[in-house]
Amino acid sequence: MNWEDLLIEAMKSKTRVRILKYVMKVGGANISRISRELRISYTSAERNLEALSRAGILEEVRLGRVRVYKIGEGENIIKLIKCLTGRD
Repeated sequence: MNWEDLLIEAMKSKTRVRILKYVMKVGGANISRISRELRISYTSAERNLEALSRAGILEEVRLGRVRVYKIGEGENIIKLIKCLTGRD
């Protein structure tokens, strides 16, 4: 699967879009915080974060046992963020 296919698959879910917007807003968060703030189950948050991470949209940073997710870096990510925020 190429990057574009991963991106399309990752963004099919409204929950993933909500997660992405939340992570953009706060700059990074762990699974527990995301599930609590967005009122979704831990399992749902974890599954969706892993999909966004596989697509290269989010990066996972390990701080000991805690996994923190933040926006990935790169030209395609910048294009996606501009699209989601309505900025050109």
